[in-house]
Amino acid sequence: MVTLKLSIMRNSIFKFGLMTIFSMILVACDSEESNDAVTGSIDQKEAALTAKVDNATEVISDTFLQAIESEESLQKGPIRPHLPECAIVTIELTDTSKDVTVDFGSDGCEVRGRTIKGKVNMSYVADVDAMTLVVNYSLEDFFVDDIQFAGSKTVTRQKVNDNGNPQYTMDLDLEVTFADGTLASRTGNKTREWIAGSFNGNWGDNVFLITGAWETNFANGNTHSTTITTALRREASCRFLVNGVVDLVRTNYSGSLDYGDGACDNLAVFTNADGEEKEIRL
Repeated sequence: MVTLKLSIMRNSIFKFGLMTIFSMILVACDSEESNDAVTGSIDQKEAALTAKVDNATEVISDTFLQAIESEESLQKGPIRPHLPECAIVTIELTDTSKDVTVDFGSDGCEVRGRTIKGKVNMSYVADVDAMTLVVNYSLEDFFVDDIQFAGSKTVTRQKVNDNGNPQYTMDLDLEVTFADGTLASRTGNKTREWIAGSFNGNWGDNVFLITGAWETNFANGNTHSTTITTALRREASCRFLVNGVVDLVRTNYSGSLDYGDGACDNLAVFTNADGEEKEIRL
């Protein structure tokens, strides 16, 4: 009887041990799947936010270009063809310098499908013959749709680059606040080559190629390092980037963001390091 009881106890303990180990394995698997799901969700969300900043900073670049070209055109007139009528432009001119403020107002201006609010302040040396112009800029209560930008840096304008096209190089040092309170910052630089439609007074047919590299830092400590591997194409007739590829690298993952085949839409495709694709709405 004693031997039988010991045998039963050993079998019970053995079965209990197996059940415990099996449960631990299930919990571990569930935990890994949960962590993977959370990580995947964060990856996609932050990739989407990065793409939104990419598009919004192109609107800021548009504003610089429109204001500078309107002021530095050799054929000035009361109508500024590059700027919306609702934008109020203020000029302070001395013998050597020019300060330009473009005010879109606190209610905002509708500009090609986007709402722009606040002010862009620019200052530079007044020299219409200069082939290169360095513009100091700052943003004041500035919004593109529901994303707020703050910061100051420089934009370098070349009348003619090596390809014979106008070119703008923008140094980035921006603080970004999204509508849900998410905070981020962006530093780096990008170059915008004006490959079509320059200086003809019609903004709608302008086309730009964009290259550069920058970092987007989120308040939670995550950092996206972005490098344009295929030049981004910006067509003024479309509110979104129409094609081009950027590489994204972050501590826990990496991937690429593809802006498409040239169609004007609000879609991009994020591909992670494992080759998994996710369509993102911009």
